[in-house]
Amino acid sequence: MAIYLFYGQEEYLMEKEIKKLKNELLDESFMSMAFKTFDNPLYNTLIECVQSSPLMFGNSLSVIHIDKYLIGNKMSLDDKQIEVLDKSLEELNPNVNIIFVSKIPRDENKKPDSRKKIYKVISKYSQVREFPQYRTYQKELNAQILNVAKEKGLTISSNNINMLIEQLGSNLTLIDSELEKLKIAIHPKKTVDEGDIRKYCTSSEDIFVLSDLIIGSNKNEILKQYNLLTEKHHPLEIFSIIQSNFQKFIFIKTYEKKMNDKDMSSELRLHEFVIKKTREKLRNISLDKLINIRENLINAEFKLKSGQSVSEDIIMELALLS
Repeated sequence: MAIYLFYGQEEYLMEKEIKKLKNELLDESFMSMAFKTFDNPLYNTLIECVQSSPLMFGNSLSVIHIDKYLIGNKMSLDDKQIEVLDKSLEELNPNVNIIFVSKIPRDENKKPDSRKKIYKVISKYSQVREFPQYRTYQKELNAQILNVAKEKGLTISSNNINMLIEQLGSNLTLIDSELEKLKIAIHPKKTVDEGDIRKYCTSSEDIFVLSDLIIGSNKNEILKQYNLLTEKHHPLEIFSIIQSNFQKFIFIKTYEKKMNDKDMSSELRLHEFVIKKTREKLRNISLDKLINIRENLINAEFKLKSGQSVSEDIIMELALLS
């Protein structure tokens, strides 16, 4: 018998741990019958799961998602139901294993509400483990990416891991998917180089690429990239990310002679490699020009939100080319 409570934003590592426990606890021959998942079940289903016995000899494993019970007030149990749950967990069948899961959306600074009675009851019997999302500046992220690559039989240098982070961010689920795609693309080669990452792990529709093009002032490429982006993104979404990028650009340019890469990395929550590359990109552009670009973007966003008669595309194109 084992009871776990997993919560956090790093879905990749959480799912990896669930898979590991599934393989350790269950007989492969009866896997389809012994393994079940539940998505925020109502009380009766929840109790049935906890009070159940394996259909055949051996263990069973249930993964019960309970984020709606633990975060916010979407679902709840009354005091009597909590008492039944408490007793059911205390008397859990020795062959029954349960993983309670509370996934939190990335970039949301939330945790299960430890004041809730359901949390107190479940955590009393569970091995509690948090899976927080990694930030791009954390060295632990590099180690995790190295492990992901090794599991796929790939070799990747620390510099190229940093480049991968710069291109894709810190989402391990996305990085795992991109490395799987890259593995197939470069087969039979096993060593990942810079060219592979640039070719296979970046999207031609990347909003961050648009920010770099604006700095370079290549008007034809700017419009081409913007048109690609509008096929999948609303103009306001594009503006929001570009403005965030330029806010960081302005900070880096303002303090480039006063702060080192490490201090900037901590302040902006970006990997030092990203800071270094951004400094290089901004070498030939003035602070005044960066501020002017951001002011144009702010004015264009205001026009979009205020519903001015000029079309969205014209507002965007004038802002990007100004």
